[in-house]
Amino acid sequence: MSMANVLLVPYPFQSHINPMLQFAKRLASKGVPAALLVTRFIARTVRFDAGPVRVKSISDGHDEGGLSSAASIDEYVEKLESSGSVSLAALIKEGHFTHVVYDSFMHWVARTARGLGRPAVPFSTQSCAASAVYYYINSGLLDPPPQGDNAGVRSEPFAGLPGLERWEFPSFVFHDAPYPALTAPALAQFADRDVGDWVLVNSFDELEYEVLDGLKRHFKVRAIGTCVPLPAADDSGDVVRFTYGANLLDQEDTCIKWLDAKSSRSVVYVSFGSNASIGAAQMEELARGLLAAGKPFLWVVRAGEEAQLPRHVLDVAATASGDALVVRWSPQLDVLAHRAVGCFVTHCGWNSTLEALGFGVPMVALPLWTDQPINARLIEEAWGAGVRARRRDASAGVFPRGEIEQCVRAVMEDEDGRAASARAARVVLTPGRASDKKLGESLEFACAVMDGGATEAEPSPREAARRWSEAARAAVAPGGSSDQNLEEFVDYLRASAGEK
Repeated sequence: MSMANVLLVPYPFQSHINPMLQFAKRLASKGVPAALLVTRFIARTVRFDAGPVRVKSISDGHDEGGLSSAASIDEYVEKLESSGSVSLAALIKEGHFTHVVYDSFMHWVARTARGLGRPAVPFSTQSCAASAVYYYINSGLLDPPPQGDNAGVRSEPFAGLPGLERWEFPSFVFHDAPYPALTAPALAQFADRDVGDWVLVNSFDELEYEVLDGLKRHFKVRAIGTCVPLPAADDSGDVVRFTYGANLLDQEDTCIKWLDAKSSRSVVYVSFGSNASIGAAQMEELARGLLAAGKPFLWVVRAGEEAQLPRHVLDVAATASGDALVVRWSPQLDVLAHRAVGCFVTHCGWNSTLEALGFGVPMVALPLWTDQPINARLIEEAWGAGVRARRRDASAGVFPRGEIEQCVRAVMEDEDGRAASARAARVVLTPGRASDKKLGESLEFACAVMDGGATEAEPSPREAARRWSEAARAAVAPGGSSDQNLEEFVDYLRASAGEK
């Protein structure tokens, strides 16, 4: 009798490793042996706390320096495939892996696994909405508005997706996007699946049910998220530390002590993730907006961007009042879980979005590229959990200081803020339980439809974020929607491996 033994292969970036490691831990908790595959450089330089998950490694062609030693990201992507496919094939055979779960951008992993007769299951680390856009465009079912002077022109709503302006489409849709080596894999991320294959997404049914419902007409997609370490649905409120179990960047815990001295919901947390670079002009506008908002703030500025940090921010951080703290990296889950944090100024990367929703922290959205603009649209208009800052030019330029100040004040002071301007087209989803035939299982949504004649008050971003936090925790709890989807996937793994 064979036993399911799963190898999980994330893209070798922090934002891709974290959710797949968390998913591997959940597989292991269901009794399925799981291993996480990283590059040799990452395996050597990162301390993993993977629990029952084994950590394996392969070559990316840059074993000594990783991505930072590559001439460009395009060169790194090419080397990763050419070197990685050889060592991956050997590892699959030696490790007796029965299945491979791979990052949906890494088509060569699927080809390698299937060439050895192993089922390969794509795992999307982006929002289901972004994944759906890529799939529908690549299938010829959806077209973005044409390039040019078309401000305000939106695509037709399609299969649960809202109508989108050109700048709201994921940037890899367009061939002039940065990093050409990533454009084709992004567009074709579900095109090479086998008939009957599963597709896993790091989301949950209650959050993106309409988009999931549309995709289910094309292939077997299941939401198994959020893949964020969250307190249990019946959490006692005891102080705990949260971690994925892998950090590619050094974190500074001094910020937790700084937060401990602040009052509840008084601090604005600012972070743009592990890869984004906002530039000197935007950093200046952001600094001016934060200072004008008059709230204490904790700002994560990576070592490579410190030189662009405006001097006046450092001056404020050095004052006795301690109304600002700048760190190179933070334990983000612990920060978002802290009682002092009242708002998250974010680029809207999918991990950061799910983390904020999971811990019930409302957001100010400053999206930059890739899937971030569509995530920001959903944060404001679909989920009501934050407000979007607007650029002077929707498709370019910087977010101005006045706009940032207004948005921070709106969220921190529990005002409707910018979200009110979208009220006529907005549906705020309040998660719960009841009958929904589209999902084929018991789901309840108490929907407050905000149109001109509506009398029911919409929840503030803070209240909406709190409700989504409850929904996220319920989804992964025993019997929740994502837990049921995971059980179904585990049954498939065991049956296809020949377990009895």
